[in-house]
Amino acid sequence: MLKVLSKTEIKKIILEILYSMKISIKDIILFGSRARGDYKKNSDWDILIIVKNKISIYKKREIAQNIRKKMADFFIDADIIVKNQKEINYYKNFFGSVVREALKEGISLWSIIK
Repeated sequence: MLKVLSKTEIKKIILEILYSMKISIKDIILFGSRARGDYKKNSDWDILIIVKNKISIYKKREIAQNIRKKMADFFIDADIIVKNQKEINYYKNFFGSVVREALKEGISLWSIIK
């Protein structure tokens, strides 16, 4: 039987990858149906990772790809967005932006355990 992972276990997976890549983070935000509580069994996990430092688009893609691969090992579909604080401050003011919605409805996984 397939094990269902908790938010804490999802956070641990993400942190393992970020630490192995030496990425400093400010927050991990779960948003979308999983945060609202109206998800279905096969709903994906929408995650916004806020990094402390500016990193290249290539590094952001690598982070997202590594997390998606690891979560796929548990048959979990995930959409991963990686932004720094400057980008968050910019996009949070745009109506309809994913960042704005994530900040509005999201749950900080960072505060679950430290």
